[in-house]
Amino acid sequence: MSFERDVNNFPASWRGIVEKWSEFNAQYYDQNSDLPAWYVENSNSALFSAAAWVEGHQALCEVDVDKKIYPGTPGRPASYPGRMDIELIVDEKIYWVEAKRRAFTLSRESNYSFRHAFLATSVNEAHANARQCRSAAKKIDAKMASIVFFSGHIDPEAAEREQNSTPQMRAEMVAKEISLLRENMRSMAKEMGGRLFHSVSSQRDYRIYKDWQGYYWPAAFGLVAVIDE
Repeated sequence: MSFERDVNNFPASWRGIVEKWSEFNAQYYDQNSDLPAWYVENSNSALFSAAAWVEGHQALCEVDVDKKIYPGTPGRPASYPGRMDIELIVDEKIYWVEAKRRAFTLSRESNYSFRHAFLATSVNEAHANARQCRSAAKKIDAKMASIVFFSGHIDPEAAEREQNSTPQMRAEMVAKEISLLRENMRSMAKEMGGRLFHSVSSQRDYRIYKDWQGYYWPAAFGLVAVIDE
């Protein structure tokens, strides 16, 4: 298998779902040379929901709900309808999940990589969206969660793919990127009272074959979640 997990620090109730989602990505890549995590938010949410079912839980995507409630606000409706990205039931607990998806360019020369603040910004944005739905969720005894699915690739023009580059150069660069990502997520988790969790999987075969020349090369993928308990 070309991709293997580097970390999955999710709580036990969620860990199996996250692990299965990662396995689905790796299996699909091995069979089709393509990575589901590259695709849009809806595709990732659907695959995550499928992983939940396989692990013995229940999940639906794009669920119609009253997303926000405005009690006592003059001139505003009491609530407005919308769609929740995922409704997840784990151990008889209902979670409404707001999801986002981001892609990053990994290279020592990149300005948009794991080591920068863009993932943290996306996590905060998803968490803010989830908080707006908290009052509506409480009406059905649901908890809120937010997920950011992400992937990291190496551009054809990256220094790590130049003619004299080596698999070792790529392996070391990606390992450093993941290390810095984890450091950033641990800092965020402290700020959020330990409610932030992350999982990352990365390549184990850093050779780039001829059929990948001129294409983005998949290096890593994962997800970050903030879970209300």
